[in-house]
Amino acid sequence: MTSHINMMNKCKTLLPILSHNLHKGQSGRIGVIGGCEEYTGAPYYAAISALRTGADLVYVFCFKSAAPVIKSYSPELIVLPYLDSPDCIDRLKPWLEKLHSLVVGPGLGTSPIAQDAVRRIFEHISRESNFNNKRMPIIADADSLNVIEPETFRFYDGCIYLTPNVHELTKLSSRLIGRQTYEPTVTDVQALMNKLGGNYVIVLKGAEDVIANIRGTLVCTEPGSARRCGGQGDILAGSMGTFAYWASKQTHYCDELDPEVLAAYAASALTRHTNKIAFKAKGRNMITTDIVELLPSSFQTLFCN
Repeated sequence: MTSHINMMNKCKTLLPILSHNLHKGQSGRIGVIGGCEEYTGAPYYAAISALRTGADLVYVFCFKSAAPVIKSYSPELIVLPYLDSPDCIDRLKPWLEKLHSLVVGPGLGTSPIAQDAVRRIFEHISRESNFNNKRMPIIADADSLNVIEPETFRFYDGCIYLTPNVHELTKLSSRLIGRQTYEPTVTDVQALMNKLGGNYVIVLKGAEDVIANIRGTLVCTEPGSARRCGGQGDILAGSMGTFAYWASKQTHYCDELDPEVLAAYAASALTRHTNKIAFKAKGRNMITTDIVELLPSSFQTLFCN
């Protein structure tokens, strides 16, 4: 089994080399789909985490009612209130073509409008022959997992990352493979992976994060903390959006490890390490904003030393 230190050294191979010749956007144009009237913090946490991980530009596609609130959190984010528009797909099409990766689900909610919008977006990305961005990684998180079916991305060439917690994996397993499990194991993750097919990576969030693709399973052993304030999963999804794009540019395995698995491991390690140091500073009073503030120093510690 590869040690955690060795895994982190392999994860460092994903980082693009910074150059004065780069143009804005080349290190990542990331989209975040989510944000309704009730939930505006989650898309912000995902988006700002993608930026703090190293993306250049992040676009948030949300409900009209959520847009002014999300805009007020940060001038860094490009916020587009298209998600609940009757012509949602037509308005999103030109933007989707520009993106390098797509994070779907933070703050999405379970309303019929939100769920139908994501279902139609997935269908457009996967099935439309005139969609020119067929290898864009997609991170499906939170309530977007409700619309995932084995055939959803059958015609898609890009990698699909699923980031369920224990409860969400239980629902996925029950719905997709008829397997009732309330304390999921590695075996349960592998069973779900076998049902979905070869272009998926599943990240089961927990005391230790279990990461699986069709070629195998590993566990991220980077210590975190016992504090479970809301929003940490959004940090994971957002940072994974950036790492997933960087991984999609890799043309080779690193010691037989898929770049997509390294991307998932890197995002997991970054989130868990930042959780740990924020908890050390704030204790049980730690909130997700404290974690976001420490992402840059954690990134430097893990990937730049």
